[in-house]
Amino acid sequence: MNTAAVAKELGVSTKTVQRWVKQLELPMERNELGHYHFREEDLNTLKGVKEQLHSGVLLQDIKAETAPHAAPPEAEAVPVSNSAGPRAAELEDRLNLMEQKLNHKADAVVSYQLLQHRREMEELNKKIHKLEQTIDILFAQLPEANLEPVLMFENQKLNKRKGLLKSIFSL
Repeated sequence: MNTAAVAKELGVSTKTVQRWVKQLELPMERNELGHYHFREEDLNTLKGVKEQLHSGVLLQDIKAETAPHAAPPEAEAVPVSNSAGPRAAELEDRLNLMEQKLNHKADAVVSYQLLQHRREMEELNKKIHKLEQTIDILFAQLPEANLEPVLMFENQKLNKRKGLLKSIFSL
């Protein structure tokens, strides 16, 4: 299964799937073009990741259990050549560290935003519930149970129509 199929199955974007694989350091198979190839076990692992994220666990705190992969021979790690010198290796290490920090920060921001949105939704639900209770109390206080409240904008439309008719037929 490719990344797009897995993303569709999980209901997330392909970038999200790629980020989960990279940040959780999941051992996924890659094809000759470097694209991920997911097995059924991998899909189950990613479903577990999504469930943990949905329950409020931060991405860096997720423990994903994966089945071991038999790496294809062409996917074996190739050691970095020291022909560029130790400075290149140091720069690569620093770049990797910065990338990890950036990904960690992005996950923290997204997690904070999700929690903030949840709080806002809960507050709105409380306000709606309170409004429903107030409406029920007001309906109970009406003298006739069948009397429906009149909305202001309906009367305004009638007055506008009358004015329009008068202006057309008056000479």
